[in-house]
Amino acid sequence: MEENRFEIPKADYFTLNYNIYCGSMDGFNYRLNAKSKETLTVSVWLGRLCLEKSELAAEESFPLDEEGYQKALSWLETEFQTLHEGGGA
Repeated sequence: MEENRFEIPKADYFTLNYNIYCGSMDGFNYRLNAKSKETLTVSVWLGRLCLEKSELAAEESFPLDEEGYQKALSWLETEFQTLHEGGGA
């Protein structure tokens, strides 16, 4: 299992209840949204404003299961490294 620097709840938070989880780290913002019983969508954006008032930097969808959850965390970490640590924020 990969490191979860974002302290996102475990996969069942999304697979059992189809919840949304939002967070931020130093101007890097993210939202995980179980939009359906099959899909977990991860959105990222930069800045101090909410997603609705910001430009979406990236978005990706994953299967709503444990494997998809792990892939989503990995993708989020890559986006953080690219957008934030890479000088985008």
